[in-house]
Amino acid sequence: MRIVTPAIYAALLGGAIYIAIAQNPLPNAIASAPPEGAKIAHSVPTGGKSPVRVGRRESCRQSVSAKHLGKHQARDQMQLCVAQARVECLKQAIDQKLRGSARRVYVKSCVAA
Repeated sequence: MRIVTPAIYAALLGGAIYIAIAQNPLPNAIASAPPEGAKIAHSVPTGGKSPVRVGRRESCRQSVSAKHLGKHQARDQMQLCVAQARVECLKQAIDQKLRGSARRVYVKSCVAA
């Protein structure tokens, strides 16, 4: 009995969370505006849907996978591409005269977006 009761409560809670999410899905994070000066790649729209934003990291991943490199070479190229993207974002933050935590947040969001 000690194990059955918590299991029933856990199942009921999980079901309630599932139903709540199904009825009211979370807002789409893509709808937010990108940081000023950030370049965002767009994928090709399929089936009349709106284009999906692809961040710099994902565009690096796509370009590295298109080259069909070995495991270690692909990892090195991926690190190099992301580092170059981070440097570009850092240059933008410096041009905007951002300092401290605002700069860190901007660079992280710029690389991700």
